[in-house]
Amino acid sequence: AYSRGYRRTYLIGVLAKVVVDMAKALGKPIALEDLDFGKDRLGTDRKFNRMAANFPFKKIIEAVMRRAPREGVGVKPVRPAHTSTIGYYKYMERYGVIIHHAAALVIARRAIGFKERITGELKAKIQAVKEKLNQRVNSLPGEGKGMTRKVKRFVTRLEGKIPVHNGLPRFKQESFYSVWHELKQLALSSR
Repeated sequence: AYSRGYRRTYLIGVLAKVVVDMAKALGKPIALEDLDFGKDRLGTDRKFNRMAANFPFKKIIEAVMRRAPREGVGVKPVRPAHTSTIGYYKYMERYGVIIHHAAALVIARRAIGFKERITGELKAKIQAVKEKLNQRVNSLPGEGKGMTRKVKRFVTRLEGKIPVHNGLPRFKQESFYSVWHELKQLALSSR
């Protein structure tokens, strides 16, 4: 974070060499998130803005994209939409990994071309949230009404979207108004 430009460029080159060499040794291609840290993404949080402005993501991508073809390693950029949410709901608990590893699994699956389907396990989790919501409303009158109304709205939206999700093409499954966006909002509002 506090190194000078030349040192930062050197460290990025070393990192790209290590990543490409590992992929070459394993005989696997590289899947990269196509993140955007442009100025339109910056908000009001000063700490995040400083981190985003100083984070040389574009240089890292360019270094890996330059080195990989020279070494004969395939590289595929992948849309980053909802990778953490999908990883959280589908793979974190199943494989016992942290959310960042679960998101990396989703990125790899997208690079291969898999769709992320809504499983019965995920439907059961949503049903459990709905039952918990109904219990809380019936048992404690007057407490938490604002939050439960918001959560109930997300649950009703999900009930309409989940039955049709698996039949949608991949770009619609990954869109901003998909099931995964609603699940992320549900998780954030029910904390």
